[in-house]
Amino acid sequence: MKPLDRYQAVRQRSVALCAPLAIEDHVPQPVEWVSPPKWHLAHTTWFFETMVLLQRGRGYTCFHPQYSYLFNSYYESIGARVQRTGRGHLSRPTVAEVHAYRAHVDAAMHDVLNGPLDEATAAMIELGLQHEEQHQELLLTDIKYILGSNPLRPVYATGQAAGLDMSLEHAPSSPSVQPDHVSHPGGLCEVGHTGEGFCFDN
Repeated sequence: MKPLDRYQAVRQRSVALCAPLAIEDHVPQPVEWVSPPKWHLAHTTWFFETMVLLQRGRGYTCFHPQYSYLFNSYYESIGARVQRTGRGHLSRPTVAEVHAYRAHVDAAMHDVLNGPLDEATAAMIELGLQHEEQHQELLLTDIKYILGSNPLRPVYATGQAAGLDMSLEHAPSSPSVQPDHVSHPGGLCEVGHTGEGFCFDN
């Protein structure tokens, strides 16, 4: 898969995960360890803006000067940030403004990915994509908690949308394809990364 295609697939999957939600579902933070879906959408965008686009210094215009304070998570070297417990108090920016932020950053990243990439930039983009995929797992967990703690027990998705496929090959155009499951007979099993390519060190 070409780098631009991979970037678009990962970014579109985050949006697809939030598509079944009402606007109001994007904001609640019922407990400290849950982050609002709107925050996830903005934070993963902040990563690409801060770690890739602003580092390159090639004419990129920052979308909003205060978004770094709102959507930094724990990167102490980047500067001050909203405390994790306060993420659910952010009624602004609106969900529409967060999507505009994503579109702004994605357009600039499109230009970057269409040009020659040095090794350091390519590595940071890969880290950003892996980071966003981590947040997609968090998104699903947090959405389940947000909806599950509502006394009305709202359903996240029904019909085809409930079978949202998380694989890169199908995201987000084929939501009816179920993820594959891997069976294992039990016993000792080696897990982890060997060989070439990206891996987290944790």
